[in-house]
Amino acid sequence: MDIREFAIGKGVNQFEFGMLSTVFVVGITGVAILPFYVYLFGAGIFWEYLGIICCLSLVWFFESYKLMRYSRRHAEVLTLPSYFKYRFKDSNEILRLISSTEVITLSVVIAALLLKEIGIIMSMVFGWDSMLTSFAAAFILAFYLGWYGMESLIKTAIPKGVLMLIIIASICLYIFLTVGPYQLVRNMMSTDITGSVSEYINILYHDGEPLMLEDYVSLLSMGFLVSGMPFMLTSFFVSRRARTINKGRQVMIIYIILFFVAAACLGGLSRGYLYPEKITKSLSDYVRIFYEKLNSTDGMGPVMAVEFMILMMLGLICSIEGALHATITVLYNDIINSGRLIRIRKGKERLYLICLAYIVSMLSFMVGQLINSISINTIIVFIGTLGCSVSPVVFMSLFWKRMNKYGCMAGLVAGLISVPFLKYATLFNYSGQQASLCDILGVNSVLPSIMVSFLVIIVGSIITTKPDEAVVKEYDDVKHRILN
Repeated sequence: MDIREFAIGKGVNQFEFGMLSTVFVVGITGVAILPFYVYLFGAGIFWEYLGIICCLSLVWFFESYKLMRYSRRHAEVLTLPSYFKYRFKDSNEILRLISSTEVITLSVVIAALLLKEIGIIMSMVFGWDSMLTSFAAAFILAFYLGWYGMESLIKTAIPKGVLMLIIIASICLYIFLTVGPYQLVRNMMSTDITGSVSEYINILYHDGEPLMLEDYVSLLSMGFLVSGMPFMLTSFFVSRRARTINKGRQVMIIYIILFFVAAACLGGLSRGYLYPEKITKSLSDYVRIFYEKLNSTDGMGPVMAVEFMILMMLGLICSIEGALHATITVLYNDIINSGRLIRIRKGKERLYLICLAYIVSMLSFMVGQLINSISINTIIVFIGTLGCSVSPVVFMSLFWKRMNKYGCMAGLVAGLISVPFLKYATLFNYSGQQASLCDILGVNSVLPSIMVSFLVIIVGSIITTKPDEAVVKEYDDVKHRILN
């Protein structure tokens, strides 16, 4: 197996392609975050997931074909850093180095946070040692990613996607039939929620408070995060035909809507099902009390409890797989191979890839152990940093031919810095207290960071030299359909 086979696999059918990037997105956002946030805040979280669906659709409709065409024209385009190099004809490799460093660093941290969350959940539910559990998960993932690469993700995409949807639907049906609609509503009315049940299930309310303009902006803008995930974007390099993308887009839209609706129902039903437990703001604690409640129920309860834990593990693992695969591929292809750090012998690539898979997995495990406290917000901040760095740069590179490599570098750096800066830099005095710009505006850091990235890309490209004629010519050529 060479790096190309590891990165894009041997082949993919239309339905597998539709599920390939989708299971990565629904893993953390659909399995873990959505039910938990609906349980915690109410139906107003609908707007956040509407933003995700809209952004995913935009990516599939307007970015997928062009990314596929670049990979068709340049056989070496296997990763986003490689795409940036060939898009802007960056012969000195600086652009590839900057983008590789960002993707590797942030993907490792995301994988580390999710691996640690697996350990915490299994420790709270079964009493397992959290460190050993995280280590075992990292070791197993490294084994099959190292041996099979993208092929393992392609061939398991449909089974994992279908299984997760079936489990969610079966647990929802079980809760509904076991408790009944009348008792579920009564339980919700007795739960320590903010506001009334009618406000909880009202999409115009969030956490018991009516949504304001800035709230809609914040929730909808969260969709930009998934549109910048390297694993999802590089999955378009796997496709060889426009027909595959057309069918994959249809599969993605239908599946993701069904999945998010089912996951939202699970979160809402769990609010009434877990009564009289008080509302918890910890994901791992939410998983624990849900599992214990199912497991303590007669009949099919223990079966549903096992299914629920399988669902949680599958969701987290799907996202870890995407982060690890992107990290290994970029590290091997764009740092080691292109940088000629190691002389790679022909016929030995599989061995190098297996070793690298274990190194990256173990590194992610160790980073996770160094992080003392973890929450969903911590995970989202790092996903946001990666999304706000990558998404604007890829979008502008595909739709603005005046953009050059300097604008690309500036956009990558600006996106990396702006999320933590706008969220945590308390530079302003607001109502007698130090506050960040996002605190003053009443929005999260996603949209301001995206706008900063776009602005920096435009300014950086305009004040520097125009792109070479060859770059502009190729940009114009790629807009046309490839017929064979």
